[in-house]
Amino acid sequence: MLANFLFSLNVSLPIFILLLLGVFLRKKNILNDNFIACANTLIFNVCLPAKLFSDTMNTDFTQAIDWRFFLLLIGGTMVFYVLFWIIGAVTLKEPAKVGAFVHGTIRGNFVYIGYPLIQNILGLSALPAEGMLASAFILPLYNVLAVVVLTVTNNPGKKIDFGKILLSIIKNPMILGILAGLPFSFIRVKTGFEFPFAITKSLGYLGNLVTPLALIVIGASTRFTAIRKSIKPIGMSCFFRLVLQPLIIIPLAVAMGLGPVPIVVLFVVYAVPAAANVYIVTQKMGGDADLAAGIVIGTVAASMFTMTLGIFLLKTLAII
Repeated sequence: MLANFLFSLNVSLPIFILLLLGVFLRKKNILNDNFIACANTLIFNVCLPAKLFSDTMNTDFTQAIDWRFFLLLIGGTMVFYVLFWIIGAVTLKEPAKVGAFVHGTIRGNFVYIGYPLIQNILGLSALPAEGMLASAFILPLYNVLAVVVLTVTNNPGKKIDFGKILLSIIKNPMILGILAGLPFSFIRVKTGFEFPFAITKSLGYLGNLVTPLALIVIGASTRFTAIRKSIKPIGMSCFFRLVLQPLIIIPLAVAMGLGPVPIVVLFVVYAVPAAANVYIVTQKMGGDADLAAGIVIGTVAASMFTMTLGIFLLKTLAII
């Protein structure tokens, strides 16, 4: 029991230490808004695509991926999306709050927090195939679902331009990194092809920047005052995002006979806090930006406990 607790703590604590470091550095004015903006651009447009390209290239996708994994990944997200929209519409009334609530509750920070968590739990230096496939499918789905709910709740009657959404997904640097790595993955499996050491090492350097820099930036971007303004919807979002989803998905995954790796990926997809761009997208589309910011901050703070407890339970019950 103690060993499982220490494992859980060691897996999750480094992530939150870096988040808290970001909060501290911002409070001491060592980091400012300009640094945060530049760091976000560097991570999103350069470092993260490089990591995803490298991880994709080094992943063997020729092995069949279990359809049950995809059912819980995509089907579960869609079911929760509809459920949270209904709950939001009934309890919050104001359309702008409903949109922010649904967006913040459904969109987890699978990239900046999820990636290192998966690697820590599994003891890997790169994402497993299930993690790469989750990125390729869940990230575009988050974008589509966000645009739909924010358009409907903030601009009633406005037509949703799915062509524009699709184009933005295709142009996303993360998606481009994955797509660019796929041909090299298949070539590598078939022929044993490897890039020269200088290229792989350079990609490794860029990829290694992602986790520490992203976590520090998230911490530095945190504004705790936003929580006070909308306690009820933030509390609801924390419960639905961090507790309800994994409590439903993981027992289903176990009952369906999935193995430890897909279960870890599903746990992370459904248990990580809301993504930082929940606030950015909600604000740009005219939603309740304060509520979105509060959900991001509230879920990040609460996840320090819920994710550690979740990992502890998975280990104690011998699920992973």
